[in-house]
Amino acid sequence: MVIKVQTKDKSMLVTGFFITLIGIGIHIFEPGWIINTSGTGGAFIGAGIAIILISIHSIRLKNKGTIVEDERTFHIAERASHKTLTILIILEGILMAFLGVAAFDVQAYPVVSLLFVITVLTYVGFYYWYNRQT
Repeated sequence: MVIKVQTKDKSMLVTGFFITLIGIGIHIFEPGWIINTSGTGGAFIGAGIAIILISIHSIRLKNKGTIVEDERTFHIAERASHKTLTILIILEGILMAFLGVAAFDVQAYPVVSLLFVITVLTYVGFYYWYNRQT
C-alpha cells in the first residue's frame, strides 16, 4: 500500500510533532518563567496532537480520493470566521465595559482561557451550521 503525502501534509505533521515536543519539554523541565507549567504544557501537547490527528485524517481522505478542500469549504470557513469575530468583538466589548465599571481584580489567565474556549466553540458551531445550510 502506497501512501501519498503532499508537502503541506508533511509540514503539518512535523509542526504537530514539534509543538507536542515543546509541551513535553515544558512538563519535564518546568521552566521558572512559566507560571502554570502543567496548563501550558498541556495546551501545547493538545494542540500538537490535534494538528497531527487532523493531518492524518486529511491524508486518509485524500488517499481515498475525497476532495478535502474546495471553494465551498473556504466559503463556509470565511462565513464562520466572520460571524465568530463579530460575536467575539461584541462579547469582549461588554467584558471590557463590565471590568471597567466594576472594581474587580481579575486575573488574565482565566479570562483569556475562557475567551479562547468561546472562540473555538463558536467557530466550530458556526462552521457546522453553515456546512449544513449549504
